[in-house]
Amino acid sequence: MIANVVGYGMIDGLGNNPTTCFKNLLNELDYVTNLKFFVNGKIIKGIQADQTSVVLPDGFSDTGITRTQRLAIHATAQALEHSRLPASTNVAVLMSTVSNDSECIAEVFPKLLENRRVSPRAIVNRLPDMACHQIASHYGFHGVSYALFASCATGLMSIDSAMKLLEEYDYVVVGAADAGCFQISMKYFAAIHALGNTSKPFDDAREGFCMGEGAGTLILQSPEKSKEYGSTVHATLYPVGMASDAHDATSPHFEGRGAILAMDKAMKPVDGIHAINAHATSTPVGDEVEYRILTNKFPNIPIYAPKSKIGHTLAASGILETIYAILSMQHGTIPHIHNFNSSNFLKPEGKLNLKPTSFGSDKTLRTLKNSFGFGGKCASMVIEVTREE
Repeated sequence: MIANVVGYGMIDGLGNNPTTCFKNLLNELDYVTNLKFFVNGKIIKGIQADQTSVVLPDGFSDTGITRTQRLAIHATAQALEHSRLPASTNVAVLMSTVSNDSECIAEVFPKLLENRRVSPRAIVNRLPDMACHQIASHYGFHGVSYALFASCATGLMSIDSAMKLLEEYDYVVVGAADAGCFQISMKYFAAIHALGNTSKPFDDAREGFCMGEGAGTLILQSPEKSKEYGSTVHATLYPVGMASDAHDATSPHFEGRGAILAMDKAMKPVDGIHAINAHATSTPVGDEVEYRILTNKFPNIPIYAPKSKIGHTLAASGILETIYAILSMQHGTIPHIHNFNSSNFLKPEGKLNLKPTSFGSDKTLRTLKNSFGFGGKCASMVIEVTREE
């Protein structure tokens, strides 16, 4: 099953809509800021989404919802408007997250332990799948609604699950959101030495990922439904290739065996790609493994890394980076890798994209998107855009 993307919406540290986000992805500015708390006695940095720029749909009450849920609802309202699809009750919703359930730990749990009153809404809204309820309830979608959790591969695996539902529904809303720049989350990742204060994928000076925030939502239809509805098709998604390293809780297998399996599966339906949208989190181990397997399999294909600008947006990364891949092909521009200076493991045949470059003249373009998560979860997907004459 392939899926047509007929609408999309997004918000992250670069902006609150696709046009602004893509424009800022291509510039040389850095969007990292000091956060308003300390981790291990030190100021910590992140790339936060601007909560003041969130636009919720008319009539939606945001009382008691989390920062993550606000981002998810913003992106979804934008995607539905972009799709121009008529209202329907026969719609499924998948909205996933990694961090939503821990956003309120510092505030809510101490009160519960001390037998103090806590708003029932605050307790219920910490559940990972509550954004699905909020979206389905507001729009009157009666299809199945749920969230997935697959670490940093959550976004692509949510897309895979959504694609399996397309024959049953008029369309499927699939997205992911995380607002991870809060103290508990940052302390957690600092404790396992995963954090850095700059995002420098593939660079010798990389020290860990810089926490980002954001949400992305896609509106998917089957080719048959797209034709029936007369929908504008912005991109085609091929089946997601998935595999496991079966190796370590946090580090990839040194030979990238799960990633290779996932990419091999993802590439089966197509005869080539034009660019690679890398997972590239800026971690010391992960980047080198990914770079090595990419240049072995695709020695002449340009590689770019959205996390160099937006940071690691956790579950949202797979969806946001899919939208960036669509936008890059629509504009005919391959984004650059921000903050890259030098690396001691680059091979001569490697092709990191260090400044925005043209895709060339091909009408049909394809990008391979990688998402690799803790526990060796590996997912890859080919995204195709046919440019207008």
